[in-house]
Amino acid sequence: MGEKGKVYLVGAGPGDPLLLTLRAKALLESCDVLVYDNLTNPEIRGWTREDCVHLNVGKTPGQHSFTQDEISEILISRAKENLMVVRLKGGDPFVFARCAEEMSALDQAGVKYEIVSGVTAALACAAYAGVPLSHREYGSSISFLTGHEDLKKESLRVDFAKFAEVGGTLCIYMGMSKLEEIVDRLLKGGLSPDKPAVVVSHGTLPKQRKVMCSLGELVTKTREDGLSAPAVIFIGNAVGLAKQVNWFEDRPLFGRRFVVTRSSAQNGEMKSRLLNMGADVLELPLIKILPTQNKKLVAEVFAGIATYEWAVFTSANGAREFLRIFFKAFKDIRSFGPMRIACVGEATASIFRAHNLEVELVPPTATAETLAQALVATDSLDSANVLVVSGNRNREVMVNILETMGHAIVDILPVYETDFADVVNSPDLETYKKEGADGIIFTSSSTALSFVEQEDDLVLESQAKVPIHCSFGYETSKTLMENGLTVQLECTNPSIEDMISKLIQHFS
Repeated sequence: MGEKGKVYLVGAGPGDPLLLTLRAKALLESCDVLVYDNLTNPEIRGWTREDCVHLNVGKTPGQHSFTQDEISEILISRAKENLMVVRLKGGDPFVFARCAEEMSALDQAGVKYEIVSGVTAALACAAYAGVPLSHREYGSSISFLTGHEDLKKESLRVDFAKFAEVGGTLCIYMGMSKLEEIVDRLLKGGLSPDKPAVVVSHGTLPKQRKVMCSLGELVTKTREDGLSAPAVIFIGNAVGLAKQVNWFEDRPLFGRRFVVTRSSAQNGEMKSRLLNMGADVLELPLIKILPTQNKKLVAEVFAGIATYEWAVFTSANGAREFLRIFFKAFKDIRSFGPMRIACVGEATASIFRAHNLEVELVPPTATAETLAQALVATDSLDSANVLVVSGNRNREVMVNILETMGHAIVDILPVYETDFADVVNSPDLETYKKEGADGIIFTSSSTALSFVEQEDDLVLESQAKVPIHCSFGYETSKTLMENGLTVQLECTNPSIEDMISKLIQHFS
């Protein structure tokens, strides 16, 4: 999608990854070097290849990690190494993002470049906060201003008094540190203290907050509500049409923060569903899924794959890994043989249905024990060869029921191993310790045990919000309680859908 020896000046948008352009996403996925600012979403940066070099050149008021000349030199030198370089900037590259300076430096050095526009913060934050920027009766002009462009001098360079005469809607970037001075100059320039004003902080993200008031109240209200940068300030008559709650903020879990504890590869669906409900999500993977090391056992089972009457799958991980190994051993799905398939839950069953394989048994409750009991109830197990595909944990109860109550001949095929993941390697750990969360979601006994084992690394700071413990089901709850932890929320039928439903009931 991109060329070697070329720099791409890319807008990362205001924060929400879904507002990134398709062109920007494609370039991120193929670049060799990523040079990014502080305000770019870490999730977006995660779209790069594993071998991509990441360079943080972000600036903060009063402190520079790199000068502008140093940033330009990095872009030039990396491109001249015949690498594909993406320079990722918050919002749009041409709106208060110093793209013109970097473009000029690349021109002088003879380095090819391309500019990829992005959604700028004022437009996106206004939309996500329900703040109209124009209206044919209330405001027909929009001005984009910066309240803090000169980071070295830390002084205002815009004559706000003159813009008070312009009218329309004022959209002020980077103005929080100079808010009192900006408001004072606007009032002295002639704006009424009754002029409608809105501040949107952390716009387009689940932690978005806003203050709506008059211009005269703006400084006091933002301080009382504790709004902080990054933020955009909106002032004008059209802004007064905004409502206190809008489409983005009116979602059932908006403003709530949850911790997901599955392995990184498993968190996608849970995280996506929570985000769609308006929640903020922290990832603290407490377990990791590893392929089985017992290749000899796998070979023996697959050699006699057609002799089994039932194949029983206790997890989605096992189902995915089994099929991955299966298609390495066999090219044709018909090699699966006459086995009947039983799955612990619908999430596991869906993996086989995607290959047009019929799943004959899914118990009403997604636990290994109920799955085993449902199999016994079919009266098909007496002396039957049964293959239980699982991980390296929590299978003893199932096998015992199948063998003692069902009189089945059971072979166990562990296709993956669950191990504790080192939580100190999680990028979200410091945020969790500093800010806490509303809830931490345990999806298995393994995640619960890992949490207990690493509790010294998970101690919250004094001001952090203490989360409730949310369990996927009875076995997980039992493990939590055996280790002295209270369970405040438990799924009736272990599934992502049930967990989301329970969270909405509890927090709405």
